[in-house]
Amino acid sequence: MARAERPLDPTAGPLQAFAADLRALRDRAGRPTYQALARRAHRSASSLSEAAGGRRLPTLDTTLAYVRALGGDEREWTARWRAVAGTVEPEPEPEPVPEPVPELKPVPEPEPKSGQPKLESESKSGPESEPGPKSGPESEPGPKSEPGPESEPRPRPASQPGDSPEPSRPNQVPGPARSWTATRSGRHIRVLAAGVLLAGLVAVPWLVGGFRTQGDGTPSPAAVGSGSPAGGASVSPDEGGSVAVPTGIRDGADPKDAGCATDPGVTTVDSAAVLLDERVVGTVELRYAPACGVSWPRFVPVPGGADVVPRPARIQLAVTDGDQPTRVADFAMDYGGISTFGNLLTSTKTCVYAQVQLSGAGWRSAVGRTGCWRGATEVRPIP
Repeated sequence: MARAERPLDPTAGPLQAFAADLRALRDRAGRPTYQALARRAHRSASSLSEAAGGRRLPTLDTTLAYVRALGGDEREWTARWRAVAGTVEPEPEPEPVPEPVPELKPVPEPEPKSGQPKLESESKSGPESEPGPKSGPESEPGPKSEPGPESEPRPRPASQPGDSPEPSRPNQVPGPARSWTATRSGRHIRVLAAGVLLAGLVAVPWLVGGFRTQGDGTPSPAAVGSGSPAGGASVSPDEGGSVAVPTGIRDGADPKDAGCATDPGVTTVDSAAVLLDERVVGTVELRYAPACGVSWPRFVPVPGGADVVPRPARIQLAVTDGDQPTRVADFAMDYGGISTFGNLLTSTKTCVYAQVQLSGAGWRSAVGRTGCWRGATEVRPIP
């Protein structure tokens, strides 16, 4: 049995009211389970449930996926989301705390030998004493941690210089090492070298890894190029990134949820036009992920093609085994005029092909269909 959702109070503020209206939209659509809703929206059930939880504002992309899967008005909900986003106070990010720098004790100077005058600069800093190393305006703090893509970050206002106090500089050496005196024996040089060396040993690991964070399977900000992006922006699941080969992949799974869509080797092995009244409205693509050994269909509208499709409309995407036609993974949803992908089939033992069709009240597009491919090898065309 599904767990009961936490109660909401629409009068408690715009965020609670926004979540309550999302739940009301789901109720009017027959109250599908979040698992069923996830299959329609191509989002995880947990992120959709959290979107209507009332604790934080979901991203606009997740909100529209939720609304689209329930047949809501995307334009109306876009305006509502922006209105709520302007009133929600973002949660401050905790400031990283650098490791404390051990205080350097000054090296005591020996008493001068008999007959040698004691320099005044040995007892106090004179006007010609040199300043010690300290942080200048050129030094920069390490990269700030960012939320992972599944963390549903709230929109944040653009930061301005001077909005927050400058974080403490880990490479700033304490007072006793910042000022010293010139002596004829050159002992101040040894004190300076020891201070700079110690500050460098502390600052290097702080700058390199002090801000690294791991967020539910996403890479740290220091390795942005190797994983999926963060922030509130939505990233196409077909974009590349580092991926571990998943195990136990089943036919009909969502390629994003299965971890195959982030394979850096994902490629479009074949494509074909989708026609409506002899006009090209988009293309059907057969996508292949070699790390998983699976393929799935994707529809990409051509520029201006979405405008000629009557609304409301439905889109159906399928990938079919060319040798066993009963082995098929299909997916259907309301057409929103954007790129859409379907579910996957394993494709290394037999060839598979992708097909897409748009339909509405009293009309259907021609079926767009690719050739039959086993992995990245074309086996035969499909009539």
